[in-house]
This record gives sequence, C-alpha cells and structure tokens, in this order.
Amino acid sequence: MAVIRTEDLGKTYKGGTVALRGLNLEVQAGEVFGFLGPNGAGKSTTIQLLLNFIRPGTGAAFLFDRPVSCTEARQGLGYLPESVDLPGYYSGRGLLEFHGGLLGLAAEDVSRQAMERLERVGLAEAAERKISEYSQGMLQRLGLGQALLNDPELLILDEPTSNLDPVARRDFRDIVLDLKAGGTTVFICSHILSEVESVCDRVAILQQGELKRAGTLEELSAESAGFVVRARELPGGAMEALAAAGARLTVEGEASTISCPDRRVLEEVEEVLQRFGVEADQVETRSQSLEEIFFGAIEGQENE
Repeated sequence: MAVIRTEDLGKTYKGGTVALRGLNLEVQAGEVFGFLGPNGAGKSTTIQLLLNFIRPGTGAAFLFDRPVSCTEARQGLGYLPESVDLPGYYSGRGLLEFHGGLLGLAAEDVSRQAMERLERVGLAEAAERKISEYSQGMLQRLGLGQALLNDPELLILDEPTSNLDPVARRDFRDIVLDLKAGGTTVFICSHILSEVESVCDRVAILQQGELKRAGTLEELSAESAGFVVRARELPGGAMEALAAAGARLTVEGEASTISCPDRRVLEEVEEVLQRFGVEADQVETRSQSLEEIFFGAIEGQENE
C-alpha cells in the first residue's frame, strides 16, 4: 500500500512563485524514504501539503489512500519539524504527558509511555528538567520523542539531525532502523546525504519544484553509472583524442586509467583505443555515491 501518494501535486504562492510542479510520488508501507533537494527545491512545501497545513494549487495528496484533508488519514502520523519550538515551562516528561493526553492515551499509561519515549531518545536523565534548560540538540531529541508518542505508522522528519552531535546522529540512525524493523514508514527530508544513504531504501531528488530522480540507490547509480577503462602504453595522439571525447585520463608510468562519465563517452573511448591499436586491459562499471547522484541531478537541471 502507498502510505504517501501525490498526483500532479503543485503549489504556486502569491506573486507567482512556483514552489512545486506536478509532483507524482509514492512511498510504500514499511520503507525509509529520503526526500532530497537544495534550499528552495520545494521540500518544505511538499511536507506542508502532506500535513494539510496549506492547500495545493493543482493535483492532490493522499495518506493511507485517503485525502490529506481527511482527519482519519492523519491519525497514524508522527511529525518532527525542522525547527522545534517547545514551551520552556514544562519538564520533558511533563510535555510528553500533556501531549499524550491530547492524543487520547489512557491516563494510567501516559506517564509510562512518556518515560519510554524519553529513554528511547536519550533524555531519561533530563526528564524532570525544565525545557528552558535544554540545549538545541536536546530539544530536537524531545521533539522526536513527542512525534513517537502515538506509535505512528508514518513518521515525517524534516531535517531531524540538524542540531545533533555525531553521537546523537548515530542514535537517531539506530532509532530509524528500529522503526523500520517494526514496520513504520519513515519519510526523511535531510541535507546530510551520508545519513540518508545509511538508512533509506529509496530516495527522491527535487530541484526547482520538479522531481528529477527517484528510486533505490542501486537503480539511480545504474542509470548514471560511470566507467573506468585501464590500458597501457597510450600514444600521445590517443591521449589527446580521449580528452576530446570527454574522458578523464590519469597516467602512472605506462599504466593509464581512463574515467568515462557515461556510456556514450565509453563508446567513444573504445573507438579511440581501437583506432590507435590499443587493447583495454580492463573495463569496470563505477557505482556512484548518493552525493554524486544528487549533484548530477541538480547540476543537470541548473545547466538546462
């Protein structure tokens, strides 16, 4: 089942600023999905549309196969915003108990569940401290604990680790993987590509309001895979021809490594080698990191 689905979803703000253009996206139950893009790409607008905070200009969005405007569709949802702003006069446990009451949790269970969430996000020892005394990283942890109070089927996280130190980021990754193991669907919007790469099953890359790429890392890497050709004793004319074909050449003694960004360049390189009577020792497919996939997607758009 598609836990999140959008159909030609679009949003234009007053003044004519187009934030989102015809987004078609599906997030399946139980997967961890990374939603990526530079500032201004339309990520925050998409999240606000999914949460029904704003209305679309075109198209529609659905949660659990129900329109996002349907209250029941949002009952299985947990949300952590990028900027966590919580009332400082509560203690950490007091805040979660208050929100547990708003969620309709049984009175006898509220205190226990609040402490369980605080332990899960590493704040058990700060449970009785006033939130006004919390650091920004602690606030981020508390916000995550609040988002987990109702054991959500879908958790939407907007830059969840922007204020966390490396240890807390590792803990966050473990929490996400535990949630996935328990069947929770997690939708992560993040600028930290290494973090997304370590936990996500699939990713989507947004640029200037348009969906540029979507799929598993393996699929996206295969779509834009580079190639490496290894050869020996290249004549000078061959080196010039290879550079003209768009290949990058590294020479160490008699050994040459020829890097090709795509299959078209690889084919031209093979033609050059054949023309100069050089036989390739090895041809390798080079998988791409998420960072390479990301920049390939957004730079391609910027150059159009």
